[in-house]
Amino acid sequence: MDTVDDRIGVIAKRDHDRKLNIQIQKNIKESRSAKNENIDFFGKEFSDKCADIEDLLNRSASLSKTDLPNHFNDIFKDLLILQKYVAASNIFLRSYDIKRCNEALNTLTNRAKELEDELLPKKKFGFKNKSKLATENNMNDKGIDQPDFSQHAKKTSFDDESNGFSGKSNEVLCLKENEVFKKDVTIHHMTNCTVRIFGTPSTLHLNALNNCTILSGPVSTSIFASNCENCILVIACQQLRLHSSKDVKIYLHVTSRAIMEDCTDISISPYNFKYEGIQAHFQQSGLDVSINNWQGIDDFNWLKLNEHSPNWKVLDESERKESWD
Repeated sequence: MDTVDDRIGVIAKRDHDRKLNIQIQKNIKESRSAKNENIDFFGKEFSDKCADIEDLLNRSASLSKTDLPNHFNDIFKDLLILQKYVAASNIFLRSYDIKRCNEALNTLTNRAKELEDELLPKKKFGFKNKSKLATENNMNDKGIDQPDFSQHAKKTSFDDESNGFSGKSNEVLCLKENEVFKKDVTIHHMTNCTVRIFGTPSTLHLNALNNCTILSGPVSTSIFASNCENCILVIACQQLRLHSSKDVKIYLHVTSRAIMEDCTDISISPYNFKYEGIQAHFQQSGLDVSINNWQGIDDFNWLKLNEHSPNWKVLDESERKESWD
């Protein structure tokens, strides 16, 4: 037979369980409320950021060609930041929220790429092949001595609209200041070549390079590199965009941040190209020699905020090349 104390104990336990259940339900309600508040806040922030990017895209056609490289770099950086924001919010977002956001991001990214291709089309090449060695000018328009590579560097002539090299293999080539000053330079479809650029291009486009070494003076705005494999890039610029490349060592000076996408086995170290007159070229380019964010790489394919991307690393000092002579 139950005693009075037993009955009191049962009643106390039931009361405790009842209060505990009430507290659990309260916690669940508060959690749902907080979650809903987070989702509502995220939704507004995401919509506002998408609208800002839409506004930038709508302004693209009204900008001058010289402003477009920086403009599109800003757009792609904003898209990357927004991607990271979505990834960081996955902890409370519902699956269909994530899907909706990714669809919106893909739409914006595709539109940005289409606009960039439309407003900044790749140049049509009209290179004129010559077998003889080009005459090298040792004094440029600014009176700065340029290194003389006339004994081992062939020069491929190009017209005013197509500056650079194309379709070369097993050659050592160079461009001088008067050939690249404030111009768009493109180097593409090259194998086993070394290219030295002494001067300040406006932009530099690198595409479809295999086992090549590119050594460039400071580029005023952006460098776009894609489909590069087993290459060394010694480059200085305001912004770098690297796409669809692998096994690339980059000696980098960049005053903002670099963006990479669909890349693997990328190694980064500080820019160390030296030649007579490079200080004057940095001044001409407008790049600040005291600002170098060479370790600030944003990887579109790696959005985890607290983990380093496995697609790039800092090149060990013991593996860095110190001289390019």
